Amino acid sequence: MSADAMKGKVVVITGANSGIGKVAATALAGMGARVIMACRRRQAAEAAMQDIRREYPQADLAFVPLDLASLDAVRACARQLRDMCPRLDVLVNNAGIANMTRETTVDGFEKTFATNHLGPFLLTVALVPSLKAARGRVINVASDAHRIGRMHWQDLQLHRGYWVLKAYAQSKLCNILFTRALAKRVAGDNIKVNCLHPGAVSTSIWPEKHWWERAFSRVLRLFLISAEEGARTTIYLASGETGGKATGKYFYRCQEKQPAKHALDDKAAEQLWRLSEELTGAHL
Repeated sequence: MSADAMKGKVVVITGANSGIGKVAATALAGMGARVIMACRRRQAAEAAMQDIRREYPQADLAFVPLDLASLDAVRACARQLRDMCPRLDVLVNNAGIANMTRETTVDGFEKTFATNHLGPFLLTVALVPSLKAARGRVINVASDAHRIGRMHWQDLQLHRGYWVLKAYAQSKLCNILFTRALAKRVAGDNIKVNCLHPGAVSTSIWPEKHWWERAFSRVLRLFLISAEEGARTTIYLASGETGGKATGKYFYRCQEKQPAKHALDDKAAEQLWRLSEELTGAHL
């Protein structure tokens, strides 16, 4: 799809109210796509939509509530999205978190694992019929943090030795393994599935509840790139021809890149898929 070809296309972006998601939503809406912003906070999404419409007054935007940390909320969001768009051209699984301390969700899962992997897994599987109808694309925002990540199969919920980067890196490794497993399953439906590393981006992903978290975030941002730079590969995969041809691949700076060797482990990808089905109840 070229920029012109985005006219009339339907795009769902999770976490589109800020950072990379907002930049991508702005760019794709400016190309003429209908952008549905799946966000946890309505007020933040509506403020983002106002910003986008200031730049593109004719932007076709909509909001749906989505809390990736709640499986029931994800199911409700998926039902609403299927009703709104029986044909879905692009799903961007962009939202993510990085918790300094271990928290659990309403379903009892470690929050980073739930928000960054289980929620997107459930949402994507539920939207496959709409993606199939449009021969659509799935874009998973992963991270090069996966290179230091490991699948802690005996303790996926990280009850022991929780550390923010340990949890985050595992969840980003999940994003790549999920991409590979899903790409194989939907290849016959002409759905393309890819993931990307946006770069080290200055976004709101890092929590700032406590003074030490705020201090850490301020120091970290000195070394980070802008959301505009970080969103380029997402926009490229959503609107460019490559995103409609490649599948099961990992991209960085709008080019295919080789992920870490352990992210190419198909046995691990299948193990994660089966486990994710068990935990979410979602099946293709």
